Amino acid sequence: MVIKNEFFDVINYAVCRAVNDRIGDQAEDFFRKVGEFHLEEALRRGLVNFQPEDTPLERLFKVARYLETCGYMEKIVIDRLSDTEAIVEMFGVTVAESSARLLGEGRKPSHFMTNMMFAALKRLAIRADLQDMEYDAKAARFKEYWKILSPAP
Repeated sequence: MVIKNEFFDVINYAVCRAVNDRIGDQAEDFFRKVGEFHLEEALRRGLVNFQPEDTPLERLFKVARYLETCGYMEKIVIDRLSDTEAIVEMFGVTVAESSARLLGEGRKPSHFMTNMMFAALKRLAIRADLQDMEYDAKAARFKEYWKILSPAP
């Protein structure tokens, strides 16, 4: 049996709305913590494998491949601009409609990929700056600019 994208999108909206309604301004921190627990569990189960020699960007690539293989997104393209900068473009995002709706309502979406990537960098005591470049909810496509900052405060 396969879970339909529409079901996952509805669940995403419902959970995110409940979190936003319940804890308000703390929703973003809550979802960051979800990303940390998600990564921890994916590593424990061997769904994501980091090597000690992996660069920060290599870790982001590994998180992206995991999310692709799980069907969270159809495709993630990471265009490395330098050792510390990349453009991340996501296609076929399963939670595109719910995320766009939440943003339009002034609520915080889950940002599963983003929060897992932040968690991967946090494990290295590194932080990153992220800027949304563009998104098209109807096409389920998002594009972000990432800059690795070192070390984390």
